[in-house]
Amino acid sequence: MLSRRPVTESEAACHALPKEPDAPPRTLDGIAAPACPETDNSRIDSPSGMGDDPAVRWVSPPLVQWLTPSTTVNGAYRHTLLREEPANRADGLAALGALAAEAHRDARERLERLVGISLDPLQSAPPEWRPYPDGLHTSALQGYMGEVLAGVVAENYQPHGQRWAVPALLFRGHQAAYQELERRRQLGGPTRPIPGRTGDDALAFQVDEDGAVTAWLWAEAKCTHDHDSDLIKAGHRQLSAAIRVPVDLLQLIDVLAESQDPSRERWIASLRELLFSTDPPPRYDLFVYVCGRRPVQRGTWIPTDRPHANYSGAGPLEATEIHLSDFDEVLVAAYPQHVIDRG
Repeated sequence: MLSRRPVTESEAACHALPKEPDAPPRTLDGIAAPACPETDNSRIDSPSGMGDDPAVRWVSPPLVQWLTPSTTVNGAYRHTLLREEPANRADGLAALGALAAEAHRDARERLERLVGISLDPLQSAPPEWRPYPDGLHTSALQGYMGEVLAGVVAENYQPHGQRWAVPALLFRGHQAAYQELERRRQLGGPTRPIPGRTGDDALAFQVDEDGAVTAWLWAEAKCTHDHDSDLIKAGHRQLSAAIRVPVDLLQLIDVLAESQDPSRERWIASLRELLFSTDPPPRYDLFVYVCGRRPVQRGTWIPTDRPHANYSGAGPLEATEIHLSDFDEVLVAAYPQHVIDRG
């Protein structure tokens, strides 16, 4: 049975609330300056305890060179703003496309197994078949891209000053997507908005050498081509729930069970132990907001010095904002066969 990892003095100092109520926040430009001891990569061989074989390989230097971070730390709260570096945009978009394809590979291959043929339009896909996931409505793909970027943030930007491993994403569980593609295959017509996928947007973990999960990261993502303050409020309310272990652990185990990755059995064993833990390890919260409009009067949409007013969780909390120029170009880079439709 798993036990909660003891918190060291340095970790406690890093995540404790400031002793003075007006203690000024610390600002870190880039990812090199550590805010917590765990940020020093030389101290950690692998956040997953799985060696060099993570279930999904999310680390992407070109993407980090495109979206450069600036982090503000105030006690147990952190805010990170990812700004575009225009000179590195082309390479970053290419990297995002590769990551999105990998993120959906499990769901796509599962769909191909069910229908019994390849759905690659360059191979034997029926002409009336709409590609997965690119054939879905733009609003659905916006949500998907937010979840992909939440996984990217978890593995590339060290939320809470720590390294995390994302074993898989959970797109295969979005039944409404398959139903919509089948409806269009039979009836044709334009794409339609569909209900979003329920459950956890992205999950990341730290696992020790014995396979025990020592911490987990709950990521909630919201993504819009413009700006929507209601999405920010909703995301923080969702993270306020007193969840002890991820609600989608069984679905995550299901995805890993059909993976061909050599680390899958170790991941499954670790997650099953976590599922039945009576003393779960620490939970860290991450809210990722992706938008196509930058604020005019201030630098960020989310407070940098304190948690959002709609967050009532126990924390620690990190909010990450990603402001994108030409949002639709980014979305099509992630889903190249998609045709933008905001109707």
